[in-house]
Amino acid sequence: MKTGYDPFFLNEKHPIPLPLPQGRVAAEALDDGAVFDFTHFSIVMNQRTRFAIFSAACVDILRATPVTRDNSSWHFDERIGEENQVGPEYYARNDYDKGHLTRRRDICWGERREAEQANYDSFCYANIALQHHHFNTGIWNCLEDWVIQRLQAAKRLVILTGPIHKDDDEEYCGVDGNPGSPIAAHPGSPIAAHPGCAVHIPFGFWKSVLYANEEQQISCLSFLIRQSPERSTDRCEYQRLVTYQVPLETIAKETSLRFDASLYLRNPLFWEPRLVSSEGKQEVSELIPIYQQSDIRWSTPAP
Repeated sequence: MKTGYDPFFLNEKHPIPLPLPQGRVAAEALDDGAVFDFTHFSIVMNQRTRFAIFSAACVDILRATPVTRDNSSWHFDERIGEENQVGPEYYARNDYDKGHLTRRRDICWGERREAEQANYDSFCYANIALQHHHFNTGIWNCLEDWVIQRLQAAKRLVILTGPIHKDDDEEYCGVDGNPGSPIAAHPGSPIAAHPGCAVHIPFGFWKSVLYANEEQQISCLSFLIRQSPERSTDRCEYQRLVTYQVPLETIAKETSLRFDASLYLRNPLFWEPRLVSSEGKQEVSELIPIYQQSDIRWSTPAP
C-alpha cells in the first residue's frame, strides 16, 4: 500500500518534483539519495545525521479520515536500517519530543485501511526528529491547521518539510551518556565516521506548502523555525522558537536543496513588495514573523 509521494498530485499539467540535495548533503544522503515511499509520503535520509533530509507528503483535505492516535506504533523501517534512524533512547527524559516531520493527521485520508496504514507509517523513526516540546506543540504545529482551514477550496496540498543542520549543531548523547552507535561514513563520501554521541540536535526546521489556486496555478508558502540557542548576531539567524514565513530561496540556502525552478517564483514573498529602498526600488521581504493565522501572506487575497 506504500504509494509514496506523487509529483502529479496537485495538477497533471504542473508536476512538483522532489527537491534535490546538493553538495555535502548529497554526499551524506543514504543510498545515493534513495527515495523511501510510505503511505501518502516519501522520505530521503541523511546517513550522517540519521534524520530525514526531507519528507514530502500528499494531503487530500476532502478525503480526511480521522484515526485515533494510540502512541503504540513507533517503529524502525527495515528498508532504511535501524542503524540509520535515531531511536527512542534519544527522546527519553528531556525537553525534546518525538516530533513528526510529516504530520500523521495530514496523511490520514482515503479508505479506512489506507488511512490507518498512513497513520502507522507516520510513526516510523525515519519521519521523527528531536523537536523542542514548546515548538512541537506551539505555532509550528498550528501552522498547517491554519493553512488547511484557509485552503479548503484547494482540496489538495503538497507539504515538504525537514530539519535544518549547521556545522555547530549541539551534540546530544542522551540522558544516560552515550546510547547510540557511531555514525557510519557514506560509502565513497569524504565524511569520516563520527565516534561518540552520533546525534546532533537540528538547528531548526523548514516547511513548504504547495497548492493549486483558483486559476490552477501552483502557489508555494514557505516557513522556517529555529530551536537552537543564539550563536550569532547575523540578521539571518532567527530568534529561538519564532516561526517565520520566508521565500523558498531561503529554504534552499539553509538546506542545500534545489527545488524546481518554477517554484521560487510561486512564493508570495517573491513577488509581493514589502519594502521601498532609499533609491525608490521595491524590495522583497526576507522573513515575516508568524504569531497568528492573519500574519501569513497568501498568493491570493483572503476572502
